[in-house]
Amino acid sequence: MIKLIAVDMDGTLVNSQHQISETNVAAIKAAQSQGIEFIITTGRSYEDAAPQVEAVNLECNYLVMNGSELRNSKGEIIQSLYLEQKVVSEIVTELADLGLFIELYTTGGTFSPSDSEVSKWAVATKINNFHPEVSLEEGYAEAENHFLYQNIRHISSLNDIFENDFEVGKIISFSPKKALLANLRKTLPQRFPVNVTGSFAINLEITNPLGDKGEALKRYAQKQGIDLQEIMTIGDSYNDLGMLSSEFGYPVAMGNAISEVKAQAKYLTESNNADGVGKAINRFI
Repeated sequence: MIKLIAVDMDGTLVNSQHQISETNVAAIKAAQSQGIEFIITTGRSYEDAAPQVEAVNLECNYLVMNGSELRNSKGEIIQSLYLEQKVVSEIVTELADLGLFIELYTTGGTFSPSDSEVSKWAVATKINNFHPEVSLEEGYAEAENHFLYQNIRHISSLNDIFENDFEVGKIISFSPKKALLANLRKTLPQRFPVNVTGSFAINLEITNPLGDKGEALKRYAQKQGIDLQEIMTIGDSYNDLGMLSSEFGYPVAMGNAISEVKAQAKYLTESNNADGVGKAINRFI
């Protein structure tokens, strides 16, 4: 019997039009009406995740920044795992020296120490990733007027974060240099006390060593008194692998998931553009 449903957002609950479908919402609410708990498990910050979830009138808890923070439905921090300042400084310096775009998810908001040129190429990379028909060069040309660029909060140095006593929950980087990012995913954890994953081949997501969706979900299940075999998990990408292991009772891969996720998950549903989350829930509930 399923007692908890844990669902990723981007590429899973959210479709390519950046919307949560009515079918998905209806299935989640039907499960909740039967006493089944629903929780968002995302790489996003709470500030980025909650407005979209609340806009479709869903009420739930959140494991954000790949499990670095547990927030209740009111946004209050229940548990947290942050990065050490020294580790943040050293990693940010290394990524900047490599010419990579950097964003930091903090308790005071999301900030970037990257300059405008690097930031525009990062936005172009994101645009190209979600819309392959738009080349990197075309994305760069429109980047400055794109909401992704306009939403970046630039800072002059990390002191703007540390002097305000903001904690850093996650460092994220976007780049078209996929081979470089793949190498960093392997080597950074060997040199720093961090967990490194990604939502796509074009990004890095760096968190506390225990900032993993699977480990965070285990801690949450223990807190709630729920057996891991009573949990359904749904995801599509690298940062979902931890919660799609056989330790959980109903690990479901999206139809649009990467091959590693499909190989690991026990079940397969349809894509994020075909209400895969709602159909998976309706299949088992």
